[in-house]
Amino acid sequence: RLVCALAMAASLAVAGCGSGKSSSATSRVDFKTGFTTSHSQFVALATDIAKDIKDAASKSDAQLAKEFRALATRADREASRLTGLTAPTKYSKQVTSLVAGFRSVKTDLSKIATAATKNDAAGAQVAARGLLTDAAKVKTTDASLSKDLGITIKPHS
Repeated sequence: RLVCALAMAASLAVAGCGSGKSSSATSRVDFKTGFTTSHSQFVALATDIAKDIKDAASKSDAQLAKEFRALATRADREASRLTGLTAPTKYSKQVTSLVAGFRSVKTDLSKIATAATKNDAAGAQVAARGLLTDAAKVKTTDASLSKDLGITIKPHS
């Protein structure tokens, strides 16, 4: 069962928001507005990932595969949403890092779903470790960008 492999990831907290495009003409205020608006989606994704990991023991491998596949789709959607925003040049590296981070989280979640389908606890454990690493990178970049923009990030519950 994948529960043991996923249990180590129960404290996962992913949060992020940003943009893939940059322009010196883009208003910081406009970017901050877009960033703030999208941010709640990332917090919700992080909360749902943590919940699914925490509740893994009560679910079948088929249920886990379905849920992690859906989370992977959401992570990919959030990365795409970020690329749709236009960041001032000053923030472009952070935004690029966030987009790459969410794409990595998507890949990790997909690998967990595939491992669940194959009843591959070792594969799920490797993917869960990757998820923790990638989520931490997203969280760090998000915190830095949020601070630069003057956005207060509320702690996750």
